[in-house]
Amino acid sequence: MSKNFSNKTIFKIMKFSFIQLVLLTITINMCYSNTSYGQGPLAERVSLSVKNGSIKNLLQLIESQANVTFSYQAQVISSKAKINAEFKNETLEEVLNKVLSSQDIKFQVLRNNQIVLNKSNNLENTTATGAIDYQQTVTGKVVDETGIPMPGVNVFKKGGKAGTVTDIDGGFSITVNKGDVLIFTYLGFVNQEIQIKDNTNLKVVLKSEAAALNDVVIVGFGAQKRANVSGSVASVKMSEVLGDRPITGAASAIQGALPGLQVVSGSGRPGQGFDLQIRGFQSINGGAPLVLVNNVPMSMDNINPKDIESVTVLKDAAATSIYGARAAFGVILITTKTGKKNQEIQVDYSTSSSIDYATNLPKKASVYDFVNALNTWGTTGFWTNQDIPTWKGALDAYKLNPKDYPSGSTVINNVTYPLAGNDEAGKDFYSDLGTTTIHNLSISGGSEKSDFRMSAGYTKQDGIIVTENDSFKRFTLNTDYRTYISEKLTFDMNANYLSSLTKNPIGNYYNYITFPAYAPTGFQTQADGSLIPYNTPGNMERFGVAPQTQRDNLRFFSKIEYKPLKSVSLVGEYTYGYATSNYKGVNNQATFIDALRYTPLLGDPTKTGVNLSNGQTRYNAANFYAKFKQKVADHNFEILTGFNNEMSKSSSLDGGVISLIDPTLPSIDLATGTEYANDSYNNWSVMGFFGRFGYNYKERYFLEANGRRDGSSRFPESQRWGFFPSASVAWNVTNESFMENVTALSLFKLRASLGEIGNQDIRKSDGVTPEYYGFFEGLSGVQSGWIDPSTGIKYTSLSTPALVRNNFTWETVRTLNYGIDLGAFSNRLTGSFDLFKRQTLNMLGPGASLPTILGATPPLQNAADLEVNGWELEMKWRSKINAVSYYVGFNLSDSQAKITRYNNAAGLLGDYYVGQKIGEIYGYVTDGYYTNDDFVTGTLNSSLQNGTLKPGVVTVQGVNPNPGDIKYKDLNGDGIINSGNNTLYTQYDKVTGAVIPNTGLGDRKVIGNNTRRYQYGLNTGASYKGFDLSVFIQGVGKRDVWLSNDVVFPYPGEFSIMYAHQLDYWTPENTDAYYPRNYARGGGNYGYSRRVQTKYLADGSYVRLKNITLGYSLPKEILKKSLIKSVKLYFSGENLFTYDHLPDGINTELTDLGSGANYPFLKQYSFGVNVSF
Repeated sequence: MSKNFSNKTIFKIMKFSFIQLVLLTITINMCYSNTSYGQGPLAERVSLSVKNGSIKNLLQLIESQANVTFSYQAQVISSKAKINAEFKNETLEEVLNKVLSSQDIKFQVLRNNQIVLNKSNNLENTTATGAIDYQQTVTGKVVDETGIPMPGVNVFKKGGKAGTVTDIDGGFSITVNKGDVLIFTYLGFVNQEIQIKDNTNLKVVLKSEAAALNDVVIVGFGAQKRANVSGSVASVKMSEVLGDRPITGAASAIQGALPGLQVVSGSGRPGQGFDLQIRGFQSINGGAPLVLVNNVPMSMDNINPKDIESVTVLKDAAATSIYGARAAFGVILITTKTGKKNQEIQVDYSTSSSIDYATNLPKKASVYDFVNALNTWGTTGFWTNQDIPTWKGALDAYKLNPKDYPSGSTVINNVTYPLAGNDEAGKDFYSDLGTTTIHNLSISGGSEKSDFRMSAGYTKQDGIIVTENDSFKRFTLNTDYRTYISEKLTFDMNANYLSSLTKNPIGNYYNYITFPAYAPTGFQTQADGSLIPYNTPGNMERFGVAPQTQRDNLRFFSKIEYKPLKSVSLVGEYTYGYATSNYKGVNNQATFIDALRYTPLLGDPTKTGVNLSNGQTRYNAANFYAKFKQKVADHNFEILTGFNNEMSKSSSLDGGVISLIDPTLPSIDLATGTEYANDSYNNWSVMGFFGRFGYNYKERYFLEANGRRDGSSRFPESQRWGFFPSASVAWNVTNESFMENVTALSLFKLRASLGEIGNQDIRKSDGVTPEYYGFFEGLSGVQSGWIDPSTGIKYTSLSTPALVRNNFTWETVRTLNYGIDLGAFSNRLTGSFDLFKRQTLNMLGPGASLPTILGATPPLQNAADLEVNGWELEMKWRSKINAVSYYVGFNLSDSQAKITRYNNAAGLLGDYYVGQKIGEIYGYVTDGYYTNDDFVTGTLNSSLQNGTLKPGVVTVQGVNPNPGDIKYKDLNGDGIINSGNNTLYTQYDKVTGAVIPNTGLGDRKVIGNNTRRYQYGLNTGASYKGFDLSVFIQGVGKRDVWLSNDVVFPYPGEFSIMYAHQLDYWTPENTDAYYPRNYARGGGNYGYSRRVQTKYLADGSYVRLKNITLGYSLPKEILKKSLIKSVKLYFSGENLFTYDHLPDGINTELTDLGSGANYPFLKQYSFGVNVSF
């Protein structure tokens, strides 16, 4: 009998087998490290071997295996005596008797499993209390950095098992030998080791890991002291920005927390990812920073925020060049939490539940205001036969007694007139609130030989759209294991798994909130009593089938480090990744009633269908590098050299069918219609050789040089390789002798860097999806309308290919950076300032013009340059007032990009051009409205239209303006408002000097820029005894946005919508209105008044209260009799308040403001609990 296993089944078996292997290894190791016995120390069994060794060597081996420590005076054991012995699974008593009897040494077991050795004639002098002259009792107190006692700190002898725990006042007492080393450990604090000499009373100050992180910065393939870093680097402890916030994405936690890092999102829907940018605009071909999780390339969306220890951003070429081809626009290094050496088992569980509200929804105008506006704008009757005067009369009657119209409408002369409307946009399709539930569980620990941490997380988010068509579920599993095989050899292993399911609403959010206010909701009752739903957005969701995407992602990382010498490390790293994405979309063709025309919309069975797509990516990467670090007198040297190789193979298969037999069973096999399918493949590889040389003198003067030679499969074979160097210098002024008396300054460092790095990435028009350079131009096929009479099949024609590109190569990103780092008042105040210029050279763009006789478009070449100039500021203050600890952090950054080289000889406005600042908005300068006084008396008709402008009043090309229309300024002085010919160059008559009509920009100019400027973040918090409070504020100081749609401008059509904020429109009685005159059904001069202009150019700056969290930790004395170490309760609010300058319904933080309205960010109120065991 045989069984067939699919690839998916095999993959699952491998996955769970791997997890079981990790668990088994950890369990065996912990059992080995924590074995306990019930028959006394002499009954413990040991296995050991000594060849030509000393008794002291033997005793040390016993201590490493058994739960005992030996105490003796030096003269008891002869250093010259040598022994040869081998014991296998023998009791400790048997071993000691065999070895010590020949040396005339006796032993006695005292308290705490201590064994005292002495000569036979001296043993009687040893008392039962163990009061012998070569042991000593050490007492002391453990406090944190602020002086607060720390109960529950583990205190034990290095290499031994016995120990103690500090009491409620932080006190401890332990008996040790002189020369022993005591280890102090506590979760969240850095382990401290102290050697016991004559110091029998200790005061131990443990430093928090957060403070320790501030002293050390993660850099490329290593770490450096913050004071020694010469490149531009910013870092943040995740606990400082995440804390207890119930967020589902790691990127959201660091938004506004790091200077120069821009984090924006396209919407607030469940599962929505974020776009990341470091130091502004990157390239006209797109680009993104490289995200590394424990040195493994990974999306930030694939990591559980609770697993992150710290985030470091490398910004200049000196800091990023070591990572090569994929790091041209910065690197984000994420370090995850791990177990600690000699850490007792720690179990942490946290859970939170949130209620989520839609923010900033626009309010609809009433049906009466809507109908009245249509009447004012000249609409006499609807396409569905409603008569405006009749409708207004019915609305008047409805306002007097709405109970007479329970259906919310009335029928007059067989025509339906809606009377009731919704006050808020989208009330039909969104629920009052959504919910988010988050669970996280982790277990960590360590021994002298190894440490580990395992975590699992589950997130379930239901959005605000009705039904379950708007939801996101995610499960994450992260395992980290490190074993210290010997003093020279260490092995690390990390596995990360993510599984997510996203269900998206069927319709577009913008269409939902712009659905007409008067449209009926619910159902229409038929003659037979059956109910058929109206095709409102809500009903479309209720009776449709939501498309869904299932994603699975596995990353496995292993690392082995060998130190043949104290100054040399040899490291090998390997990463394997496997990711799948499965999409399913169903069209079930449900039957509805048209909510605007009241006619049936019958589902068409021949249009039912299902679409299935599957994509998978396999990723392999290897790093091999060697590190050398040596100090010679006052000179410190560090050398790094290595090799990197990455390979990715992706494939996708898309298929579908129409005419389902049963729409409730969507399957390609259960259909009668046409099937279709297509597939795609994409492979790429990069390889690099890199090196770094670092030198400093007395940690005062610093020099670092980096070089990397990179090759990419994305370029032609002759153009694949490039060399990219960088260098940085720094001067730590505070280490100079003349600064010794300046005690207020703990750090004052000047630094500068210059370097280059290659960019191989280009992006599609969405700026996100990776695209790749092509080696040749394809022939696109077009099916013509002509039919071959012999076959009955339409002819297919092939287009002429563009010219082949065979010389394109790397874009070069060059960065010049100057910086200052500051620390003052014992580092209570820290800060940094950076000034930078980044040039993206040889971008892929239009090549030089070719002779027109060639008849072909020039191929793209490396023929464009871009320059970004900017600065960044970060300041932090951390201190304490009595029992209140507090901190304040602020960061501010700005950058602006401009084109410095580009082939656009014609000066076409729709293309890039030299001197262009990225984000420029061209438009007209508004000069009020045309008024009655602008027209010749008596020429306007009764509708105030078709008049003749007085001489001297500016006219408009192709438009006859009316009172209430926008008037624009005549910038070029030709007396006519026009848009020119969409080029940059205005032409003038050579004789008269007058402007030649329809040339250049016409009467337009740059009126704004949509680049986000002056991005800032403010993070502050305080703690008092068991209480802690944190506040996070984030915003943008300057941005211009142009919005043009129904959410901004009222559209005068029957099947459109009107909002409350749009009621201030021009009429003969309201000539000072905000909005211009409207025309029935968007006719007349409607479009003319809505050209891009200064009046309606919106201010996109904003400030957002991103989060407030209040927590309370239960006193430890309440928990001391339980297995629970700590309990924390907290309440958190997310996206609580936003101050901006945009109409309701438009969120200025969103990436795409052109469409006007996107799924809103959700205001969240959550309650959670953190428990540690």
